[in-house]
Amino acid sequence: MNVYMYEILEDYQLAGTDAEREEIFSSFCQMIWENPNQRTITDKPLTFHIQPDLLATETGQIFSAYTSISRTVCLSHTNDKDFASLIRQKINNIYTRYFDGNICRNKDYLDLLRVPKKLYFQWLSASRKKDGSWNMSPQELSRTLENTMAQAQLLKEARKRETMNVSWNEFQQTAEHYFRRLFEHYKPLDEFQDSQNLMIYASGWMEDNFCVSYFCRGLDGYFRNYQKKYYGLYNINSRRGITYGRCACGRLFLQNKQRNRRLCDNCRKESRRQSYSRYNQKRA
Repeated sequence: MNVYMYEILEDYQLAGTDAEREEIFSSFCQMIWENPNQRTITDKPLTFHIQPDLLATETGQIFSAYTSISRTVCLSHTNDKDFASLIRQKINNIYTRYFDGNICRNKDYLDLLRVPKKLYFQWLSASRKKDGSWNMSPQELSRTLENTMAQAQLLKEARKRETMNVSWNEFQQTAEHYFRRLFEHYKPLDEFQDSQNLMIYASGWMEDNFCVSYFCRGLDGYFRNYQKKYYGLYNINSRRGITYGRCACGRLFLQNKQRNRRLCDNCRKESRRQSYSRYNQKRA
């Protein structure tokens, strides 16, 4: 028998005792953590094949070193439609985004990894047409590809510095704390419609989608605030319009009106200390 999420949330709010609420909540958490949609990390290399007749050429040999570029990935979507799988997928994605430095989804990083394949097909097309459109020497190609991979590695390392050092167990405890808040603050769809002056003719399916959306959006907001707290920036009385920057060390810092600021307080102090040290050395 299928269990709907809106039924779980309503049962929790209508429960007569704390023990009943705790049993409902614990059962929900168990459904999420034991869901088959587990977080799975795999290596999915970016690959291409070189035409046999071009492999023996100097340019072909250079490209051969980049025909399989390793890339660590974690599945970011699920085809399952039940609420437990969808919420577990959201949890997986949040952990990947904020806490797993081994996975980089940065668009610029992925674009750099695709450069060897892109250049190869440009070279292949020019070789077939013999129209002289390829004018990169083997030496220039080699330098270009080496620099591209070096830039990609720098972006990956920068992404790793931006992640927070939190274990999976600690993350689970934090997520369950936010689950509890969402259980406590939940409003059924009909009450939500009244508060927003909306008219929605909802079936059980639509109400469950409303619950899943409510949970996912809530988790997004809670973990954004978690990141601010992690870096000591969260203030419940802070005004809207405050902007945050990302330091080269990976820390989040308050930017406010100093839009040209690029360093956090710790790195600014260290930069000044090094400047003073170089100044004193010159004077000595």
